[in-house]
Amino acid sequence: MRLMSAALILSLAACAPASAPASDPAPAEPATPAAVEPAPAPAPTPDIGPVAGGYAPASLDDEGVKAALAVATDAIYTRNPTRALVEKTEAQVQVVAGLNYAFDITMTGGAHYKIVVYKPLGDAKPEVTSFEKVG
Repeated sequence: MRLMSAALILSLAACAPASAPASDPAPAEPATPAAVEPAPAPAPTPDIGPVAGGYAPASLDDEGVKAALAVATDAIYTRNPTRALVEKTEAQVQVVAGLNYAFDITMTGGAHYKIVVYKPLGDAKPEVTSFEKVG
């Protein structure tokens, strides 16, 4: 029992906080400010081009875009006969099982159309799949 009491006292003594020395401690030196370096700039995101399933800008000089635009403008003149001319065109392309060409076409006089032309794989002809007169 004495042995257990001595072990218990020693273990409690080991857990007790150490007392500060009785003498005055030496004055602490002022802390030196740490140099903070600026964070490095993020790396630029690489241009990966069109992504399957998403639309990407298309060039109006591309032969496929020109062919699809011809189909889209024919649809405008067939569905809404007019003497207005194409004033402004924006094109996007989407890679699917073929290609979707999305056009925003503004005519002289202010009419605005959103048209999607689908070009299947192979030699099949492009066709209008969405036609919306916006304004």
